[in-house]
Amino acid sequence: MRFVWFGAALASLPLTTLTAAPRRIDIPAGTLPSALTQLSSQTGISVGLAGNIPARPTRRIRGTMEPEAALGRLLRGSGLRAVRAGPGTWRLEREAPPAAVSVFAPVATALDDIVVTARKREERLTDVPVSISVVRPDMASAMAGQRGVHDALGFAEGAFTTNLGPGRDRIFLRGVADSAFNGLTQSTVNLYLDDARVSYATPDPDLRLVDIDRIEVLRGPQGTLYGSGALGGIVRIVPNKPDLSRWSGMAAAEGSQVAHGGSGGAIEAVLNAPFISDKLALRLAAYADQGGGWIDDAGRRKQNVNRSRRFGTRAALGWEVVDEWHVDAGITAQWLNVRDSQYAFRRLERTTARAEPHDNDFLAATATIRGKLGSLDLTSATAYVTHEFSSIFDATTQANARGLSAPLAFEDLRLLRLATQELRLSDGGASRPWVAGLTWLQAENTVRSSFLPAEPPALSISSLHNDSIEAALFGEITQPLGSAWSVTLGARGYYARVDNEQNGQARRRATKTGVTPSLTLSWHPDARDVVWLRYASAVRPGGINTDGDPTSRTFRSDDLKNIELGWRLTMADGRFTLNGSLFGLRWENVQSDILGADSLVRTINAGRARNFGAELGGKLRFASFEIEGNLTVQHARLYRPSAAASALGDDNRLPVLPDYAGGLKLSYVRSAAGIDTHWFISARYLGAARLSFDPTLSRAMGDYWVSDVGLEASRGTWKAGLTVANLLGQRENSFGFGNPFTLRSIEQRTPLQPRTLTVRIQKNF
Repeated sequence: MRFVWFGAALASLPLTTLTAAPRRIDIPAGTLPSALTQLSSQTGISVGLAGNIPARPTRRIRGTMEPEAALGRLLRGSGLRAVRAGPGTWRLEREAPPAAVSVFAPVATALDDIVVTARKREERLTDVPVSISVVRPDMASAMAGQRGVHDALGFAEGAFTTNLGPGRDRIFLRGVADSAFNGLTQSTVNLYLDDARVSYATPDPDLRLVDIDRIEVLRGPQGTLYGSGALGGIVRIVPNKPDLSRWSGMAAAEGSQVAHGGSGGAIEAVLNAPFISDKLALRLAAYADQGGGWIDDAGRRKQNVNRSRRFGTRAALGWEVVDEWHVDAGITAQWLNVRDSQYAFRRLERTTARAEPHDNDFLAATATIRGKLGSLDLTSATAYVTHEFSSIFDATTQANARGLSAPLAFEDLRLLRLATQELRLSDGGASRPWVAGLTWLQAENTVRSSFLPAEPPALSISSLHNDSIEAALFGEITQPLGSAWSVTLGARGYYARVDNEQNGQARRRATKTGVTPSLTLSWHPDARDVVWLRYASAVRPGGINTDGDPTSRTFRSDDLKNIELGWRLTMADGRFTLNGSLFGLRWENVQSDILGADSLVRTINAGRARNFGAELGGKLRFASFEIEGNLTVQHARLYRPSAAASALGDDNRLPVLPDYAGGLKLSYVRSAAGIDTHWFISARYLGAARLSFDPTLSRAMGDYWVSDVGLEASRGTWKAGLTVANLLGQRENSFGFGNPFTLRSIEQRTPLQPRTLTVRIQKNF
């Protein structure tokens, strides 16, 4: 048999007789071919395969071990096994997987193979004592929605979003919800694009999930490692990195039809181009999509008014500068335009005097440098973000009172400029793994609101400019306690400052300093299981808002403390996994955006809140089936309202959050005649909730089931899929509102997107 030997370094190595003596090995994360080349270089062994080595990703391997053990770790999950062919020589052979489980390969990933960076260093998911969900976009299930984060989180325990419309939604985790309105407060969940923070006081930009490796969802306060605003947790989008070794690509097209609505579709393309093999590569992704719309406006005699269009691109450059030094630089841009709002007065219909378009334009430039300083790992993450979004509402009901011509519109225009820099060192292979770093953030928020009468000029209502600066030092260290126990201690010292200028007035300043600690006790009964007890905290700096609480020109910082008992367990030879947490949190000085009597959004401190509950999730695989389920039970209440919120009513539930939510998903995988098929059916329940603290705005919503069904078929490099979202055509009032100027006077509802059929064809090359 002829063997194809790979790698210039490997080709030059003589075959030597090696003992099995342990030796120091340090191979960074990368692809299997490059990892095997480095293993050969560091140990002197030779490895060969008849054919090409698959370019699958590999985790970092570091420590003192036998070369055979390191080789086994690199090959885990690759479908290859190593057979000794002679002294210092290994032959790779393709494994013949058992027929009973081979069909799961396209859709299931073992927990051992999932590497996350939740604690700012690479770790196996099974080792991380944090409440974390890893969502890997799957073609069939992803088509059921708009292919954004809003949709990907629909089946994650403890995650909730509003349903205001594309580019306007807010994300909430761990029962930390302050308001359904988009006001001046920082988001309670930080959004990250790889290592860079890309959100501040902004809604979710609704990036289409094209060429994405995974989404990491960290539930609970993450102030120690991630800083201000991370009260509820973190959502981290991890795109696929440029592959330095081989050309590849993808092209796809979708078509969709909304029942009682319009048609839509999408095109996507991805290209990976290694210009200099194993040295420099460019990865490009581009897409365009159109949503069909399903709301009719009887007053203007228009149908499907809430149609949307989205264009986006991402360019990523990967550069292996020298050994152990790597640079990833990229630009992500998206332009989202929605022609009208998606609320109704009855059924799928409303009447307005003019359209209510919404725009959301997002641009992020990021650069991450990773390298070695002796035995330490250095990471530098830099980002610059511009995020502009605007909403226009029909304000004709205000025309007479303000002496303006009808039809009258109200425009809310916002611009965020965000610059961040983080520098950190870590040593994940030390006997006491640790990470330490410093971070700096500068955010400029500009908010302008004005009335747009039928006859110009426009009437400016307010102009607000906030300059925010945050600087912090942070660190975390893990101390083993015997072979199965460990304790992790972390702390973050921070300084935050905000300068406010409103309507041309002199600037006013608010500052905040403090420490956010964390403490985790974890138990690893075996290599796949972990149980932990964790205390964590986070803060959100206050600000200045002259139109907020009439008794104060500022809103104070709020802070949150959380304690949880969590677990991640694997049983029945990996066929059954169970994860969950029992938690309790206390939230002081809750910042909340409310709707004033004049229908404009203002910020107040609503008082003290608490939440306690359970988040549960699990998977069971048997034969060709997989069952996935999750359940969230919580009791989120404002138990001590402030003077500014005490007149808002007796119902003390936090907005948007249901007390109960959960879902079930059944998948079936089958291979026949060279075609792999994946079927699924899912059902999710969202319990009853309310829109706002204010009893005049406390619209009932939730308390409904929604189900999806789909099929994916693949053969070779071709894939095709079909999904039906909202199979039963539910029209219940979901988590959103419509027009703030008629919200008190007219019963508004945001119905679920009707039954939607989507067909997709994809070609990989």
